[in-house]
Amino acid sequence: MPVPRSRDAAFLGLVLFVVGVMGSPLPGESEPGIEALIESLDDESFGVRNEADQKLLGLGKAALPALLEASRSDSPEKRVRAIKLVGRIREGIIRGEFERIGKLADADLEVEHAMWAIALLLDPELEKKVVTEALDEIAAAVRKKLGEGGEPMGRPPAQAMAALIAVLKDQYGLAGDRITYQHPDNSSVHRVITRRKGLPILLSEIAVAVSRRLELPVVGLGIPGRYMIKYDGGKVPAGEPEKDIIINPFEGWRETNVRELSMTVPGFDADEHLLESPTRLTILRIMRNMESHAMVKGQRELVGTIRECYSLVAGANFPLFR
Repeated sequence: MPVPRSRDAAFLGLVLFVVGVMGSPLPGESEPGIEALIESLDDESFGVRNEADQKLLGLGKAALPALLEASRSDSPEKRVRAIKLVGRIREGIIRGEFERIGKLADADLEVEHAMWAIALLLDPELEKKVVTEALDEIAAAVRKKLGEGGEPMGRPPAQAMAALIAVLKDQYGLAGDRITYQHPDNSSVHRVITRRKGLPILLSEIAVAVSRRLELPVVGLGIPGRYMIKYDGGKVPAGEPEKDIIINPFEGWRETNVRELSMTVPGFDADEHLLESPTRLTILRIMRNMESHAMVKGQRELVGTIRECYSLVAGANFPLFR
């Protein structure tokens, strides 16, 4: 008896699926044809070398594993071309990320995602999950510190903030970098978590990112010449006093208040500076810090890249570097 057509089609589909899976490159493995292009990078013919160069550039991220291997080649021509291609492909990937950020509406912007993108400027191979998992781990530690007794968002604000600060300051040792303040590392979320020191804005936004995982109403404050956080007194649990808790992460995660800020911060206006810092402005401020400190360190290529990416995020509504 002939096999029904539906079974024929199913069998054929299964065969094609198996062939497709078997023929697909494994994770981290170069796609078919890439190795041949790599070998052509030091071909005797200039035309062949250039054609391979352009095709690898067009392949983008898929070509990076093979190009990184080729960047250690014994062939000078292959090695130099591979190194240049790695740089150009990474630059394109980073630029594309900032283009996507720049096209988002303000309401759709996320400081945490942008901090990862900014960190790529120093560590181009950094996977986003590395940052995400580090922040997840810190949030889990805060939850553990609070212990049983309900969700963090339902705890008294002072208790929740005490647990947050204890974990960030004591358990993870995050502190202000007073010795090497003017270093681009202090504007990379990955390097700040790794080195356990950074600028006020990075320490603050790490605290904000951790708080969001716990649904705590902690926001960043763009105070002139500084950057701090507060537990928003307008979003306290029922029955709790509606009072902001203002924390200065750079100065030992200590609590401060409006009176002190009015006396010590020139131009401080509580009505303006105790509002949550606008997301796009926060992102641009982090980028300006990194650019400024890269300039101090004489890293001109990094300065140029940051300025280009800054313009993509800023658009026409924010001033460019002065």
